[in-house]
Amino acid sequence: ILVPSDGSSRSGFGGKSPVDPPTYRDAADQLVRKISHFSDGRIVATVVTAGGDDDCLSYDALFGLGVTSPRDVQFLSGAFRERRTAARETGSTCTAQFAVDCGDNEYAPLVGPYDEANPGLLSDLAPWTDAASGKRLAEQMSGLFSKRTSDDFAFAVMLFFNRFSGEEVDWVRHSIDVTWEKGVSRNAYELYSMVTKCGSCISDCLADENCKACIDALDKIDTRDQVSSYRTVVSYESELLRDFSLCILQKNNIFGCDAKIPELPVVRPLDEWRGQTMTTKLARSIMFGHLKDIGEETPEGSTQLPVSWKVACGANVAYDQFPSQNQLFYPSARGSGIWYDPVFRVETIDGRNVWCKRHYRVRSEEVPGTFRFSVLDNGVTSDEFWTILGCADDLSWVVFHYAGAASAVGQRYLGGLLCTPNGELPRSSELEKIWQIFRSAEIEPWELFKVDNDDNSPSALAAGPPPLDFYRKTASIIG
Repeated sequence: ILVPSDGSSRSGFGGKSPVDPPTYRDAADQLVRKISHFSDGRIVATVVTAGGDDDCLSYDALFGLGVTSPRDVQFLSGAFRERRTAARETGSTCTAQFAVDCGDNEYAPLVGPYDEANPGLLSDLAPWTDAASGKRLAEQMSGLFSKRTSDDFAFAVMLFFNRFSGEEVDWVRHSIDVTWEKGVSRNAYELYSMVTKCGSCISDCLADENCKACIDALDKIDTRDQVSSYRTVVSYESELLRDFSLCILQKNNIFGCDAKIPELPVVRPLDEWRGQTMTTKLARSIMFGHLKDIGEETPEGSTQLPVSWKVACGANVAYDQFPSQNQLFYPSARGSGIWYDPVFRVETIDGRNVWCKRHYRVRSEEVPGTFRFSVLDNGVTSDEFWTILGCADDLSWVVFHYAGAASAVGQRYLGGLLCTPNGELPRSSELEKIWQIFRSAEIEPWELFKVDNDDNSPSALAAGPPPLDFYRKTASIIG
C-alpha cells in the first residue's frame, strides 16, 4: 500500500466514525492488519512511501492510496508503468494495481490478465475467459474501494488473491451465485440439486411477490459482499424466504460452503471488574446490563430499562450501521443459558422503515468474559464468539468484540461494539480509555460507525414502536 511522502494528509476513511479521519499512513497501517485478519495471516501486506527505496515490482499487488502531489504522482505512475511492463513480459496473472483517492489523475487498473489500458477483445466478447473475469473483478474492486472502509478494502484484496493467486482464500472462497468463474458444469449441477431437493420451497418463493423480489435483488449482487447481501435479505425477510434458505443452504448445503470463526486477531477479555477478578457470574451481570426484571442477577447500578444496552457505535460495515440498535440479554428460564435478542431498525432498499429482530442462544465459555452465540437468521445458522473487552464500573458503557461465521453461505466476519444505556457516546473523559480498549482488539476508532438512536426521527416514527419483548415473553415460559 503506497502512501504519500507527506504522511500528515487526512484520508477519506472514517466518514461515519465518532473521531476525525485518519491520515493515509495511519489508514494504511490498519489496512495491513485488516488484510492479515481476513486472510488468516496468509497475505502479507506492507506500507511503502512514495519516493522511497522499496522495489514496487516485487509485490503481487500495489495500491496507491491518497497520492496527489506532483512528485508522488510521478513516482506512482512510474511504478505502475514498470509493473505493467513486467506483467506483460512475464505473462504473470497474479498482478494487481489500483489508485485509490489519488485525485483527478487517471490510472488504469490492472487485475490479473485484465489491463484496462489495453483491454483486448476477450474481456468483452468471451465472458468465460480469465480476461473477462479480471474485468468484472476490476469493476467490483473499484466499487469496494470507493466506499472508503477498511472492511471493504480488505474484502477487495481477498477477492483478487482468491481469484488469481492460484490459492483459495477462506474469507471469500465460497459463492452461492451462478458465475462464469464456476463454469457451466458446476452451475448446472447446483441448479439441478436445488430443483430436485428444494423444488417446492423454490416454487413457493417465486410465486410470492416479496420473496421473488429478494431473489431477483440477490441475483444482481455478489452475495459474498456481506454489506449488500445482508441489507437485501433483511429488506425482504419472510417465512417463505427463511424456508427457501433453510432448505437450499442450511439443510442441503447445495453449494458446498464451509466457514470457520476467524481466529485473528487474538483478543483478551476483561480480567477484572469493580475490583474483582472476572468470573462467569460477573460477566453474565455485565451482559444483562440495565434490563429490568432480571431478578437476583440484576447488577448493581442497573437502571431498569426495557433493554440491556443500546449500540452507540460498531466496527462491522455490514451489521453495525443499522439505526436504533437495541440489545436484550436475559437468563433462560431453565438451566444456565442466556438469550440475546437484538432488535434493530432497517431502512430497506425500497425505502421502508421496519423493525428486525433475532433470537440468539448464548452459553458461557471456559474463560470468564467469553461467550458462544448461535442463531438461525433467515434460514442460515450463524455461530459467534463474543468477548467482553471492557466495562465501566458504573455500567455507563461496555465494549464487546465478536467473531463469527455463517458456514452454510461461507461467510466469516469480525466486529466490535460500544454500548451504553441510551445509545449515546459516553462522556468525553472516558473516550480515550475506550479507544485504547478497541485498539487492544486491533480496531481503530475511525473504523467505528455511529448508530442513529434517535427515537423521534421521522424514520423511527415511521417504523413504530420496537418489538422488544417479542421473544422474551415466550422464552420466559418455554426456557
